[in-house]
Amino acid sequence: MRLVEDGRATGRAQANPFVSDPVERVQVAVADDHILIGRLVVGLIQRAGYTAELACGDSLEESWNAIERLAPEFLLLDFDLGPAQSSLELLRRAVAAGVVVAGFTGSDDLLEHAVYLEAGATAVISKGCGPSDLVAVVELALSGRELMSPSERHTVLSQLRTFRAAHQREMALFATLTAREEQVLKMLAEGLGAAGIAAQCKVAMATVRSHIRAVLTKLGVSSQLEAAALARDSSWYGIIRGDSTSSILMMSDQKETGTIARQGGSRG
Repeated sequence: MRLVEDGRATGRAQANPFVSDPVERVQVAVADDHILIGRLVVGLIQRAGYTAELACGDSLEESWNAIERLAPEFLLLDFDLGPAQSSLELLRRAVAAGVVVAGFTGSDDLLEHAVYLEAGATAVISKGCGPSDLVAVVELALSGRELMSPSERHTVLSQLRTFRAAHQREMALFATLTAREEQVLKMLAEGLGAAGIAAQCKVAMATVRSHIRAVLTKLGVSSQLEAAALARDSSWYGIIRGDSTSSILMMSDQKETGTIARQGGSRG
């Protein structure tokens, strides 16, 4: 580990709050499954005079073990670590351990950002930001200053709550459908007609038509086209298809978390 005269990097083994053995602690850990991007970010932070390491494995537990080993003050966490991991779970574990965490993402979905802010992230940083902006974020985080103002955070989280309330009202309509009627509606939304549904489900045409009539009645529409359009335009359709993004927006912590920040001046 490089020694830096201003004291940002010490090169000394320090007490690790995660485990009993002393380790070479770092100021910044970067969890990104795109290794090239992760290494570029780590190199950028190191060139700015901070200690930084890549902390990402092939599974949730491997990544968490890497974060524990490094015991960082600040974690840059990719919001999309892939199907073998859970960025949200890593965030919750890190926040519970007292680590300041910021999301690092290429997504511009503000509602998805809000889910991570709700779970304890201090801010969301775009992967498209410039090097100087990224270093500025690291400087703010390590100096204990806020990365996102309380008013900005409140606005984003309010949007998420509004979205969830609208979703609940919408889902109440689809909640009246039976499992078989949901299946029929999903197939209608995917472009199948009664004959196609009967063939795929291997049931009589009369049975399918009965299910379709029930679907139209419960949704308050008069045609299969209207039912299909209503389904496709709803979040119900994303959830029933297993869209993880639609599902994650429905998750909610017990309470809104406040901005995680320590008060203090700059280290510079």
